[in-house]
Amino acid sequence: MIRSFALLCLLLMTFVDIFTQEPHLKATRVSTPPVLDGRLDDQIWQLAKPYTRFYMVEPNPGQAPTEQTAIRIIYDSKGLYIGINCYDNDPSKIVANSMIHDDPGTRDEDRISILLDPFQDKRSGYLFIVNPNGARSEGYSRGEHYSLDWNGIWDARCRKTSSGWVAEIYIPFKTISFNPHLSSWGINVERYIARKQESDRISGIALNKFFTNPVEAALLEDIDSIKQGLGLTIRPYGIAGGYWGNDSLATRKKLDGGFDIYKNITPNLVTAITYNTDFAETEVDDRQLNLTRFPLYYPEKRTFFLEGSDIFDFGTSSSSSFIPFSSRTIGLYHGSPVPLKLGAKLFGKLGNTNIAALDVQTGAKEILPSTNLFAARVSQNIFKQSKVGMILTNGSPEGIRNTLAGADFNFITSRLMNKYNFSLIGWGFYNFNTAKGGRKDAYGIKIDFPNDLIDASVIYNYFSDSINPALGFLPRKSFHYFRTGFAYQPRPRKGFFAGKVRQFFFEFEMENYWNLNGELESRSIFTAPLNLRTESGEHIEFNIIPNKEILPVDFEVAQGVIIPRSAYNFLNYRIELNTASYRKIQFDWSYRFGQFYNGHYKNLETGITFKLNGIAVLGVMTNLVKGDLPAGRFSENVLQVKFDLHLTPDLGLTSYVQYDNVSGQVGYNGKFYWQIKPGNIIYLVYNDNWIRQWDPQSRFVNSEQKLIFKVQLNFRI
Repeated sequence: MIRSFALLCLLLMTFVDIFTQEPHLKATRVSTPPVLDGRLDDQIWQLAKPYTRFYMVEPNPGQAPTEQTAIRIIYDSKGLYIGINCYDNDPSKIVANSMIHDDPGTRDEDRISILLDPFQDKRSGYLFIVNPNGARSEGYSRGEHYSLDWNGIWDARCRKTSSGWVAEIYIPFKTISFNPHLSSWGINVERYIARKQESDRISGIALNKFFTNPVEAALLEDIDSIKQGLGLTIRPYGIAGGYWGNDSLATRKKLDGGFDIYKNITPNLVTAITYNTDFAETEVDDRQLNLTRFPLYYPEKRTFFLEGSDIFDFGTSSSSSFIPFSSRTIGLYHGSPVPLKLGAKLFGKLGNTNIAALDVQTGAKEILPSTNLFAARVSQNIFKQSKVGMILTNGSPEGIRNTLAGADFNFITSRLMNKYNFSLIGWGFYNFNTAKGGRKDAYGIKIDFPNDLIDASVIYNYFSDSINPALGFLPRKSFHYFRTGFAYQPRPRKGFFAGKVRQFFFEFEMENYWNLNGELESRSIFTAPLNLRTESGEHIEFNIIPNKEILPVDFEVAQGVIIPRSAYNFLNYRIELNTASYRKIQFDWSYRFGQFYNGHYKNLETGITFKLNGIAVLGVMTNLVKGDLPAGRFSENVLQVKFDLHLTPDLGLTSYVQYDNVSGQVGYNGKFYWQIKPGNIIYLVYNDNWIRQWDPQSRFVNSEQKLIFKVQLNFRI
């Protein structure tokens, strides 16, 4: 009896150990690299033992995946090679609709995601994503949050087979930073099967665990004697082109060049210098309709500013409330480019200290003088996942004295009660500016519980009356802000909805803005009595949104339509329908309607996207707004058409046409892209703009044309 009990205990301990121990993968050193062709039939791959212990995370955590995945890892003196066999019992249903670099749509297609933590600090890591067409995305993760703003040089070849699809990935050691004294890295691998909405991983097997969190990573062992080289990267560019306006005086030619130089001071601290920076290949901004009293936020898209930008994240920064440093304030003024003569930056880590600093000298343009702009951020890692930090910005695009200095504290854990995510964030800053009188401080706090079943948060912010962060984004000034949000998100396992609905999202969110006298200015209550995602990936949502607005002054919501200063209570409704984004024909529809101040309005957003096996993608989007107020009626519309044609992930043409009846402008942006080899790229960019005029009939007059040929090279030592 005792022996039987002991044997049972031993078996139970073994079972528990299998499912709780940190997975270990082995990297095999080779002298000859494989041929990167999307095939794993090179003999060199047979030296590595395949790892197949994947577990399902969604929809059924801990269960065996419905399809098998096998990963092999080898390396030589130059880089890491990862070969993955994604077996599939029905290869005809593999979803791969894109070849576009950093395409958000690839997140909803069949894909492989790889997280690497080469410093084993459990706080940050590199993210590499590839789909069966070889479309690549790369980024940087910090806990539950990640960004695709980092553009590293790496390569991948993929192909579909009769038994599934294969990914063959090459990550040069010169591309990533790492601790050369470590023989083990953190690693996690996730496979997503689109048609089943299934996620399989090797580690972090729970719905509350974020794949991008290095805390959940497994171990990649046996990496020895690797080097990064001198850590020097030189990126020269040359451009040739011309600009044409609607008169001969606006015509001019351009022949220019510049360079970026990157140098690794330490394995994880990079300094960079840019001279005569050009952003000709940067995608144009999406046009947006604005029915509020406050400016809209536009994200950064320029590569030089994106690299290392995640380190600048501060406190409870949000594009809807406040960002202390927004790089859009540098090199752009009211949407128009400002010359960037010289810039330098430093970003990365020194031990447990995270550092980012940026200094740029802009050239003079029209009313703007040549000026120096500076931003810096330092944070210190404490505990297992938390940090404290400071931020400093100095200067303004107008050349007026303006300095912001702040500090924040971030307590973060993914181990609350051993299984929940939780964070407590506090921050404050002081703005030294030329404003006379008033206070110039601000502070805030956030408590967050972001988990799969219950997602809850509370935020309070205070902004005093004389704040003007010249290098930040603060759409609203002089207010108290309080937001509370709660979502109950069950996944039905039995009953009528089981097998039909993947997850419900019952949401409640209330936002309040008070002026500094404590008087309410705005209140919005967002409720979602119906919000669900089906097992096939479709999304259905219905919202009820009561609003209260107390206008301190008259508000011109549209040209000639003025809403008088007063207090308004109005009720909105919203219906949203989205087909699964992995489908070859994707449809998105959102309709918001109801009261609007002292009248009514309708806001319709539609989008339809056609996808042809990753070769071609055509998307048509519209936003149509109609208002009926006592002061008058208004109609504001935006039409956008995107067309992408790719022969390979490295060779393609993108076209983007936009029109809005507020500015009366039609804009076209076309870009030919050819990456000859990773890091060496040829661009041909054409922009054209027309303005609608009435003289006396409606017609479109060409206002500006631009044609730019650009060559970007990359040399690494």
